[in-house]
Amino acid sequence: MSRAFVREPDGDQVTDDHPERIHSDLPNYITRDGLAKLKHAIKQLEAESVELDDEETLGAKTQLQRCQRDLRYLRERLRRAIPMDVPATPPNHVQFGVTVKLVDEHNESYVFTLVGEDETDIGAGRISWASPIAKLLSDREVGDTVTWLRGGKSIEVEVVEISVGATE
Repeated sequence: MSRAFVREPDGDQVTDDHPERIHSDLPNYITRDGLAKLKHAIKQLEAESVELDDEETLGAKTQLQRCQRDLRYLRERLRRAIPMDVPATPPNHVQFGVTVKLVDEHNESYVFTLVGEDETDIGAGRISWASPIAKLLSDREVGDTVTWLRGGKSIEVEVVEISVGATE
């Protein structure tokens, strides 16, 4: 085919080089707080989309495409959400929604709260229930010791506390 018959984008057309966001195949467990934050994020993006839709600049059109892509992703996450109640009192074992404190052989401590994938925030100590360390800790009790492969090294950590209430 001759290149004369191939339509190329005009200078004012928006091309979206960003692919759709990929969804995990795992169940979308989420805390009630995480569900509220997810709904809030959707409302914010919907408002942003309305504002961007009124603008005619190329930058606004590009942002609108990004915003609409993110909305499709978050709406699907909301559709697939399985809200989970956080225990009211500390359970006897590590499970979704609890905070667990670990101590290694050098007396260094680590604190994690097991939350949904959409709520993960490593800096705040909120890890996905599906992460390797969360799976390793699941169903463990205070006093249990596990070997954690961290940074290419194996370290022994002991579960020293299980509590309710997220780390912040």
